[in-house]
Amino acid sequence: MIIFDKNKINTLIPLWNYKIKENCYNYIERKIIFPSFSQAWKFMNEISEHNEKINHHCKYINDYNKVKIKIYTHTLKDITEKDIKLANIIDDTLKNYDHEIKKEKTINK
Repeated sequence: MIIFDKNKINTLIPLWNYKIKENCYNYIERKIIFPSFSQAWKFMNEISEHNEKINHHCKYINDYNKVKIKIYTHTLKDITEKDIKLANIIDDTLKNYDHEIKKEKTINK
């Protein structure tokens, strides 16, 4: 299984944020804001069907109309082609929903 580095991830799925959880795992994340709770829930249900089809699941954190999605390959604790595939499915699914992306705050040092 191929593990992708940050540069390759940014090229393949530019709308996702690459994160490192020190001494634990690397993951990709996306924060989405929907117009309503029901739209957020509908989106998560639709993605869950894709999760089952490809046998690869993501972590959802839902706060009313906001959804945060984290993806990584648990066995390798990193980002693989399975994660990129799921991220692309999520991106394609989002095209059918009214939403906005919650941007990451960048800190300049």
